[in-house]
Amino acid sequence: YLLIFQLVFMLRDYQIEICARVREALGVHRSVMVQMPTGTGKTVVLASIVREWRAADRVGSSLLIVAHRRELIEQIKATVKRMGIDRQGIVVESVQTIARRLQHASLGQERVGLVVVDEAHHALAKTYQMMWKAWPEARFLGLTATPWRMSGEGFTDLFEVLVQADGIKRFIAEGWLCAYDYYAVRPDSEDQQRIDGLMKRGADGDFQTKEMREKLDDTPCIERLFATYQR
Repeated sequence: YLLIFQLVFMLRDYQIEICARVREALGVHRSVMVQMPTGTGKTVVLASIVREWRAADRVGSSLLIVAHRRELIEQIKATVKRMGIDRQGIVVESVQTIARRLQHASLGQERVGLVVVDEAHHALAKTYQMMWKAWPEARFLGLTATPWRMSGEGFTDLFEVLVQADGIKRFIAEGWLCAYDYYAVRPDSEDQQRIDGLMKRGADGDFQTKEMREKLDDTPCIERLFATYQR
């Protein structure tokens, strides 16, 4: 069954490999984090693992897919639909919606077998941690391109093991990703000084949008950004 699925949906060799490693890790660990570079088909791997899990699930438990932005949720739904996966028993929602439903006890009573967290580097926020407490018997799978937080905190309190794909150099060499030019702000520039002056962090360790709006969203800064883009 798995071989037919891989042929029909043309999974790449490295995607087949990462799915096998995730399957093995979930067999011995409750929670697994997967790192794949942007552009290597993380959502396709997510959907493939979901399909395998649903095919092997004999107890009829629910499967939950969670992300922090609506556009990510829509992308996941579209990929699941394109790959012909039956949505029965699968909940695809934003973490904000899941947190509200847990607070009102409308979801916590369900039997959940697997929780898949997209952009899992956000998972240290309290809204995500509610799920670990709500479903102590569930398996958790987190996917991210960047398993690192600006706050410096780790993930070992939520994810027991990291399954890591190869680096970007391999994917460029094999033609899966394009070569790129990299541009950075000069260390001595006014813009870098403004960035260095940002002091507040959100629950996920990233800069607070409100403070960025106050310190970076003005005419001189936007003009320099536009001029840089033109160059």
